[in-house]
Amino acid sequence: MTTNTKLFSVNVDFDFKPEPAWRLALEEALEPFGEALVSFETDGGKGWHMEVIGQAKPNAAAVKAALKPFGRLEAVIGPVPDKDWLAESRKGLAPLKMGPFFIHGEHDRGRAPRNTIPLEIDAGMAFGTGRHETTSGCVKALLKLAKSMKVKKVLDIGTGTGILAFAAHHLFQVPVLAGDNDKDAVRVARENAAINGLKKQIRIVASDGYRAKAIRDNGPYDLVTANILANPLISLAPDLARNLARNGRAILSGLLKTQEKDVLAAHRAVGLELDFRIRQNDWSVLVLKRKSKR
Repeated sequence: MTTNTKLFSVNVDFDFKPEPAWRLALEEALEPFGEALVSFETDGGKGWHMEVIGQAKPNAAAVKAALKPFGRLEAVIGPVPDKDWLAESRKGLAPLKMGPFFIHGEHDRGRAPRNTIPLEIDAGMAFGTGRHETTSGCVKALLKLAKSMKVKKVLDIGTGTGILAFAAHHLFQVPVLAGDNDKDAVRVARENAAINGLKKQIRIVASDGYRAKAIRDNGPYDLVTANILANPLISLAPDLARNLARNGRAILSGLLKTQEKDVLAAHRAVGLELDFRIRQNDWSVLVLKRKSKR
């Protein structure tokens, strides 16, 4: 997000630490008012700040209506100073060691320790730097599966920055097909693939779920990753069942522990069952397989 275009922001501050489900709902309510959203603790964890930045000035009445279900919250709407905020935010991101991976930004390029796999991730306007519990949980699931599985075909749904597709390629040493329904995410993921020397190994397509022709034509898949949200996971359950190979595994995340029951029920209805789960704080990763014949 550069400075030649006039930008506007919606800022919401509150003096308490929100419950994850409430915070996620608020983020989803604010998301339509811009193209990039940041959400983080303030005052040593006692408060919270949310900010949406976009190219169009949001309608104040619409913002007020969106906030109404969340109690007495007020938004400050105004122009963003002429500054590359994404570049500024990246400077504060320390590199992250996760299993064999050294996940970093451009400012730490070339600093990967020996015997690690560097992944340079520019989040831009896409989700997935590895720092959220859902992303790190998916990487942990990939590491566990890589110890016992051999796969030929991998699909990453809702790829975001491409981080899970890159990790899967390195762990299983196979090409990966990835899709996202957001054009900015597709662009960012392709740029990240190029930065990491993976243009030939990672194919990234625009796709609403499993609808892209490339995804439909290349199944079934031995491994599917989908780090999105609970409701999309539920609605996509029949498509996953159609695209998962007989002995395949699916890594699903983007859901809270309280949403596990609904997500699992939707997948059991289409012939899939839980293999194992990984929980981190309030978030969950579910690894599914086809139901065993009894």
